[in-house]
Amino acid sequence: MKSCAARLLRSVTMAACILPAAVLSVAYAAICFFTRNPWPWHEIVHESGDRTLIGTILYYQHAARELPLDIILGLAVAGSVLFVFPAGRPRLSERTRAAEDHAPRFRRGALAVVTLIAIGTIVGGTLWTGGVAMLSANLMQLQTRPGAQLIWGAHWRYHLLSRLTLMLVSFGFAGLVVLAIRGKGGSGERSGLFTVAAALALFALLSAVFSVNWDPFFNPVFLGHQVRETFTHLLVTLPIAWATCLVLARDQWEFAGTGSVSVLWPVGAGVIGTLTGLYLLTAGLKTSAASQGQTHNVILLVFPHFFEHTFSYLVVSLVAGLTYESLRSDHPPPIGTA
Repeated sequence: MKSCAARLLRSVTMAACILPAAVLSVAYAAICFFTRNPWPWHEIVHESGDRTLIGTILYYQHAARELPLDIILGLAVAGSVLFVFPAGRPRLSERTRAAEDHAPRFRRGALAVVTLIAIGTIVGGTLWTGGVAMLSANLMQLQTRPGAQLIWGAHWRYHLLSRLTLMLVSFGFAGLVVLAIRGKGGSGERSGLFTVAAALALFALLSAVFSVNWDPFFNPVFLGHQVRETFTHLLVTLPIAWATCLVLARDQWEFAGTGSVSVLWPVGAGVIGTLTGLYLLTAGLKTSAASQGQTHNVILLVFPHFFEHTFSYLVVSLVAGLTYESLRSDHPPPIGTA
């Protein structure tokens, strides 16, 4: 009979799969409604007015400039999931251990190969589209929207508060999971806390490199973009990445919330992340940030954006899964932690 922890985590995993599927289905239906075409793959739907739906999905240069941000978000999600589960894999019977000796190594290898393929596709596609100049401009965060002036770090500043919100909310969700399973007596794994802290530190370092200014806080163009980014990744990217890691952690579901670190860490981070997200929404509404988009059509402004981040869904989830599977130990957790 399954424990309460296993039942709850099964429900969370299912919800994390269903929500993105529902959102993407609604987005596709809205695009079909706008184009009056049930197969709108070759219809112009991007807000810039020059990309079809398939071109929006295979927007390589956009994926290239998102790549550093996506990798860091993947690390933060992995750390969040690591916080929920104790280090190590459960003890197995001799027969089961013999059958599963090579499974963790195989999973790590498979995840590494698929992650490299995804990143290689982004890099190769960008090189094929515009050569080394385009790839370097996007990786150096110079590009924001088509036709805009190339400015050092502009794209990074386009995402400063939204990505901070996502990382903190992901960690906060880990705290809620621990509380839901173990109550106030629950605690988290130290390696998870350190991984999230490392992701935040790397994010802070690159923010300094890319010369953060006040634009992400007050500029309507930057605010509007960040609001849309936050909703897109909250509804699709984070659930997919969490579901990926939870499936990998299935052998640890019984041990959730039995670490040694106070759950106040993720709860505090989640509160800060929520307040940051609320600031973005409030400031965006106050400055009429939606009017600063590349189109005034609400359908084109909102729904194709979910498909523009197809590569983000892949990269964040794969990096999160690979990081989680690599950082968890192959040694069993202590006896009595279930």
